[in-house]
Amino acid sequence: MRIKKIYLIKIIIITSIAFILVGCWDNRELDTLSIVTGVGIDATDNDDNISLILQVGEIGKDNSGSFKSEGSNDESATLEAEDKSILSAIEKLQKQITRDLFMHHNQVVIFGKEQARKGVQPYIDAFLRQYDIRMETLVFIAEDKARDILNNTMDQDRISALGITKMMESVDRYYESYSVRIIDLVSMIIDKTTDSVIPILKLDNNEGNTRLALSGLAILNDGKLIGELDDTETKGYTWITDKYKNTFLKVEAEEGLANLNIIHIRHKLEPEIRNGNELVISLEIIGDMVISEIQEFKNMTIEEVSNILLDEGKKAIDKEIQACLRKSKDLNADFLGFGTKFYKKFPKEWKEIKNNWNSIYPEIKISTNIRLNLINTGKIVNSLNMKGED
Repeated sequence: MRIKKIYLIKIIIITSIAFILVGCWDNRELDTLSIVTGVGIDATDNDDNISLILQVGEIGKDNSGSFKSEGSNDESATLEAEDKSILSAIEKLQKQITRDLFMHHNQVVIFGKEQARKGVQPYIDAFLRQYDIRMETLVFIAEDKARDILNNTMDQDRISALGITKMMESVDRYYESYSVRIIDLVSMIIDKTTDSVIPILKLDNNEGNTRLALSGLAILNDGKLIGELDDTETKGYTWITDKYKNTFLKVEAEEGLANLNIIHIRHKLEPEIRNGNELVISLEIIGDMVISEIQEFKNMTIEEVSNILLDEGKKAIDKEIQACLRKSKDLNADFLGFGTKFYKKFPKEWKEIKNNWNSIYPEIKISTNIRLNLINTGKIVNSLNMKGED
């Protein structure tokens, strides 16, 4: 029995030493890595080349392998090389630094606008083939150059790639969800009936302070940038494609101004073929409305104000939807996925129209049915300008 105990103790000691040694080996390995947090791809004067920008983040000084937390001295550097392909540019950069480039923690891939016009598709291949690049990595189009985005910092994150990821996570969690990952972009490119949609990042310069912000959506056909959606059109896209969780809606009526919070949003979109050949998209949106702020509406009761806001709220949503549909038709780009909807519901009819979809698409009509229910006026019912109870 005593021999068995001694044997067991030896095993425990040997195992513990092994774990310690492995841990030390990992720590030493971290000192040999340059952790890539962001990738940018810009066009160059040479049409055959691209400029690859890598943002490299500093690992926390505790050698735990994690990035420093908010409020600490997060730091990053950008490396840049020009070549014909992603991997050739990475090889150039690797020869210029003393640490191994490690891509597994990369957060974002950002294409500059000029490069997006030339095309993003050829460079997606490299991201798909490399084992250390995650398919969940977020993809963006820069309003100008990807280099400028990666060289910038954010208020709470000096490593901009990490800040961008947190910003998108926050937006997706509470409001609308239109993040695009590498795997999502590949799916859109493969789907020949649906054009690609990618969020745009811009730099806002306000009184000398430069900040990163989301700025609409980029529309790509065959992997090339063909147009953009402004904020109103982007909201319409989000209504049509059922990507809203909650949203704030600004309503301006003759009687006053209000900001409404639309919650519990329900969505139903059905393709229809009417009168034998008329293609119609039937869209139903139902939401609960909370009054977040009102101004003016002088000498009116809450019932009168509520009726106005319900009516104007529906008009405001429909206006955003119609703005998006107009842009889609102007670009002749089915980034709303209508073709896929008709294909799934009417496979037989789709065979007859798919080859002429580009000429048919601009003629599609959308029928909207928007219903809002007022469920809350906030902490108060009447504002100071409104009629109170006698």
